[in-house]
Amino acid sequence: MKIFVIHYAKLIERRKNMVMQLITNGLDAEFVTQYDRDQLSSEDKAKFVTKYKDDDIAISLSHLYCYKEIIKKYEYALILEDDAVFNNNFKKILLDYICQLPEDWDMLFIGDGCHLHIPNDVICKSKGNIFKKCLEPTLWGGDGATRCTDSYLISKKCAQKIIDCFLSDRHLMDHAIDWWLNNVSRHFQFNVYWAEPTIVTQGSMTIFSRSRI
Repeated sequence: MKIFVIHYAKLIERRKNMVMQLITNGLDAEFVTQYDRDQLSSEDKAKFVTKYKDDDIAISLSHLYCYKEIIKKYEYALILEDDAVFNNNFKKILLDYICQLPEDWDMLFIGDGCHLHIPNDVICKSKGNIFKKCLEPTLWGGDGATRCTDSYLISKKCAQKIIDCFLSDRHLMDHAIDWWLNNVSRHFQFNVYWAEPTIVTQGSMTIFSRSRI
């Protein structure tokens, strides 16, 4: 399984922590560092509104880079941001979740970003761990498809549609990548799933890495 980790090179401790987690789970990853928020070119910024912050541009471009690599080389991949904190038995549970996905899946969100979860009454009625996510805003599920972008799997066909949309859209990107993906997901009616229980916590929301944001 291909894994990308979106990483800001100056956050050395985050990389160390991520490498330790990967080794513990017998996993390897490609660290995506091509887009440094401190060294963005005018070309890098050309597809974004002027108020878009450099760190958000760098993160968005890094996710888009991952999609392009998936299109060229992989059937799907796991994308992590460098503050992702794995739960125990991460690899074993992740592989089980992947086996539960239907053939036509587009994205699977495995983390608890913004503390977003499938409602308990829905979980209790299910025998599995993968839940189809509606694409419209809800009180319990945020703005739509995404659960932040700290930890999710994406298929090649989904990545292709997202890149095609990004390249063909005449409008400048004016939302953070997760909110932008919500709009794209609604446009294409992607098959998006959320996993429960979640197996990743967004480290920047915890004491574990708050000092390194």
